[in-house]
Amino acid sequence: MIYDYNDGLHAAGRHPRLYLAKGGEVRKFAGENQVPGWYAVVTAQYTKSGKWSNTQYKLDLAPGVRPLNFLSPMHGTWGDNLGSWGEVAQNVGLPVDVAQKLIRSEYKGTAERLDKLEEFALAVEAQGNETETVVISFGSPTNRSIREGYWEKPKSSQASDGRAVTVEPGKGEYGADWYKPVAVEPEGAKVISARHSPGMHGGYWTIEVAMPTTAS
Repeated sequence: MIYDYNDGLHAAGRHPRLYLAKGGEVRKFAGENQVPGWYAVVTAQYTKSGKWSNTQYKLDLAPGVRPLNFLSPMHGTWGDNLGSWGEVAQNVGLPVDVAQKLIRSEYKGTAERLDKLEEFALAVEAQGNETETVVISFGSPTNRSIREGYWEKPKSSQASDGRAVTVEPGKGEYGADWYKPVAVEPEGAKVISARHSPGMHGGYWTIEVAMPTTAS
């Protein structure tokens, strides 16, 4: 199988990563001319263009070898849309332990978020409950809203059972800090991640909150 891969920088400072998988094994492509049993480089064309310099590769993959090309979304991180290590393993088609090792080495933020989700879910399930993840998104307020304290006020969404899920900013050196939000309600809720995206008047925030929900 012939596979084309470009290692150049993408918009928003995103770097692609290419891994090659064979059964339950995986190895990162680092530009070597060949790795017996895995691949051989057919052509490698380098283009010099400052920070946009790149190499276009054409790889001849050995039978049974498949490419795993990782690239984070604009203003996000690879795996933001995945809710468990099981989903990661299914997404990349690798054993969970292999997938975990790969993601821990490349996307530490994603790994930390998934670890927190798993830790929270295990603790809640031990009490006979199930968990739900609620996303609270907000941002790009008007100038008037900013003057009225928009960034200092709590933000809310709803769980599937109608309960309010509310977070408030942490206290930073210069005031409200949405990089360190705190879950206000419901009881037992825990913030798993906080992600910022650029935009007008302070941009946008996406807060992930894990909460216990009584098992039916």
